[in-house]
Amino acid sequence: MLRTLLFLIAFAFNLNDSSSFARKETGVNKLKLGIVAVGTAGFGALTYDYFNRVWWKPTKVKKFIWRDDWNDLIRADKAGHFYFSYVLSDAYKSIFKWVGFNGKTSSFFGAGISVIYEVGVVELTDGFTTRWGFSPSDAISDILGAFFPVAQEFFPSLNSVAFKWSYTPSGYTWLDYLKIGSLKDALYKKQFHTDYEGMTFWMSLDFQKFLPEKIEKFIPDFLNLAIGYSVKDINYAGRGYSEIYLALDYDLLKVNTKSDILNRIIHTLNYIHFPAPTLRIKPNVKFYYLYF
Repeated sequence: MLRTLLFLIAFAFNLNDSSSFARKETGVNKLKLGIVAVGTAGFGALTYDYFNRVWWKPTKVKKFIWRDDWNDLIRADKAGHFYFSYVLSDAYKSIFKWVGFNGKTSSFFGAGISVIYEVGVVELTDGFTTRWGFSPSDAISDILGAFFPVAQEFFPSLNSVAFKWSYTPSGYTWLDYLKIGSLKDALYKKQFHTDYEGMTFWMSLDFQKFLPEKIEKFIPDFLNLAIGYSVKDINYAGRGYSEIYLALDYDLLKVNTKSDILNRIIHTLNYIHFPAPTLRIKPNVKFYYLYF
């Protein structure tokens, strides 16, 4: 739930971002920096207090516990750690650009905040609980996700890659969203933050950059290809199986509405993989007209 909340907050923060669109750097705005500092500290303190009471405190111990869970969920949770750390880092990168810092400085600040929260707060606190314990592989996934936006600043070719996420409560289909009460009933029965069987993590590729110009011109600019990863029949002890998908994806950043507010909302929505024609290639081949 904590990472889900961070994800939603990152969405909200990103509404202040116009970094995806051409603009000139105007220098650091101290008022904006102060707002970000106070907001971040306040939000961090409130969320820590809340989750300490409902999550950590019931199983808290004084001894630090190491527990690596690399195999528990067939690495789906590692994808989750990477993704949510990436979103938090990328959102703060955008925030610091809004404040007035340059791209590279903003990316390091964003990665730092993501690592401090995800590893320095969440993972270390997990280490003092009998329920969770400190997982080195979780921490590594957090760090890799946090520093991917940094790598994009130094290696521009990585900007052809974006990470996305989609979710439908396991046991339901995206069509259930259209049925009155179905989605509400599904979300009530499922624990959203641990329902990994309902989650799919995507790596979206701007493949058109690698095509000959004669071919590229016939493909809409906003179409990408995405590779998806999901798991099914897991038992939190390493059993189950993984699924791999190949799907069309939409690069919403290619859509410029000429409205600053709408463009910022579009930037935020681009963290989501929306329903698209999809081919499952593992464990067996199956085609979906629309998969979410």
